[in-house]
Amino acid sequence: MSEFDAASLDAQSQYKLMVGTVTPRPIALVTTLGKDGPNAAPFSFFNCVGTPPPMVMFSVGAKESGAKDTVRNIREIPEFVVHIVSDAIKDQMNICALDYPRGVNEIDKAGFTTAPSRKVRPPRIVEAPVALECKLMQIVELGHKPYHLVIGEVVYFHYHDGIVNDRFHVDLARVNPIGRLAGKGGYTRVTDRFEMPRLKLGGE
Repeated sequence: MSEFDAASLDAQSQYKLMVGTVTPRPIALVTTLGKDGPNAAPFSFFNCVGTPPPMVMFSVGAKESGAKDTVRNIREIPEFVVHIVSDAIKDQMNICALDYPRGVNEIDKAGFTTAPSRKVRPPRIVEAPVALECKLMQIVELGHKPYHLVIGEVVYFHYHDGIVNDRFHVDLARVNPIGRLAGKGGYTRVTDRFEMPRLKLGGE
């Protein structure tokens, strides 16, 4: 059995273990708006938090020069849109992951189409199968770098036609999301699923 004392590992080794262990991770493609214009960036330290209200979170690492544009923009305008990355838009998402200088519009670089959001100011990406308009609840600084944990309340849901039925069930196959794995280019598709009935006390 392999065992490691986290305190004895450098930051890179800790990171490798974390991203190699917690997989697959959903990807949030987040659009924000600041004084230098709109921004889009993907984050794989991402998940839902709970309901009600509907809440999501994503974690943003720091650059050597300080906070990333996403965090700066959210501090200026405390709203954002989280998009679920489908297989169809993975290449455009990858373009948004580049470390452009502040003020560069990644949305244009990737060739995305935008539309006005309903309840927040940042634009939403039309090609994404799901877009969640969010208002900031809290930013929590964690760790030594630090990371910025962004928690938002979902105030409006957008889905492409045919994804959600009248019982609010989401068709995963129509979303066709990709997930993040370890490594600089590691991703996965949801191509194999199974169901396991939830057990009851007493084994019934």
